[in-house]
Amino acid sequence: MGLDKDDIKQLIAILQKGLSDDVEDIAPKQTKRKTRQTKKPKRKNLFDSMTESRMHKDDVEIDKKLRIQPPTQRSRSYKPAEVKCRVCGRTEKVNPSLVESIERYKCNKCSTSAG
Repeated sequence: MGLDKDDIKQLIAILQKGLSDDVEDIAPKQTKRKTRQTKKPKRKNLFDSMTESRMHKDDVEIDKKLRIQPPTQRSRSYKPAEVKCRVCGRTEKVNPSLVESIERYKCNKCSTSAG
């Protein structure tokens, strides 16, 4: 039950033919180049067209609160107010527009801690 020389030659020929077919199938693949996407156009701010963007102007209570201390530019200088934390007792100098009442001031550390 062995293979004679003719059978071995036929087997070799079949294997070589199979290899040559596989080599043709493994041809280098064509890769697609990624194209750079164009920038998306800026979207329109839809909040400006909503009624909620103007609601605060109609609200009299909010308008009264905003008139007390209107928004200020950050470039304006201020005279710092010296306040004492009611929890830990630490004294700090802060922007007076951030403090509503000197007696009720709480520093950032005490404000963020539990309790």
